[in-house]
Amino acid sequence: NRVQGYFQNSWYFETDSAEHSLTAGIRSSFWDVNEEVIVSPRFSYSIKPDWKRDFLFRFALGAYSQPPFYRELRDLNGVINRDVKSQKAYHLVMGADYNFNAWGRPFKFVGELYYKHLDDLVPYEIDNVRIRYYADNIAHGYATGIDLKVNGEFVKGVESWFSLSVMQTQEDIENEAKPLEASTLR
Repeated sequence: NRVQGYFQNSWYFETDSAEHSLTAGIRSSFWDVNEEVIVSPRFSYSIKPDWKRDFLFRFALGAYSQPPFYRELRDLNGVINRDVKSQKAYHLVMGADYNFNAWGRPFKFVGELYYKHLDDLVPYEIDNVRIRYYADNIAHGYATGIDLKVNGEFVKGVESWFSLSVMQTQEDIENEAKPLEASTLR
């Protein structure tokens, strides 16, 4: 049995020099397989200054928990471990949007920097085409990066985009000498 719920609200307000948007929320769930209660708060704020150029700045932070799926509960010997808890990610994202015209057509540039602290990860190993999970929350790590994107009509009448992303991830598995592939959050 799984029980889930969420609450979220947004507020919009203006000052003399900018438009502001604030969104806050919380998700919660309970799963009786591992008897875990998850609480995931989130918060985002954006500001659109009253500038000659069309900029929007964004900031967000929050927590995300991913309950284990069946294969993550099965260890290397096929035994079910009901004590596996959710993998967790704590996010911090900063971004900016810039709307502009080029060649007489509208374009949008979006840039984001992010950092995600990952905890209680369930590592796995790959054996040919078979993925074998450790069925234990024995790893932690991080992901950090930058995403850049420009979209618009590079060719008149055709919407297209150019994007560039650079990301680095690291995982540390407790008491493990051999490197393994990182388990990812869906």
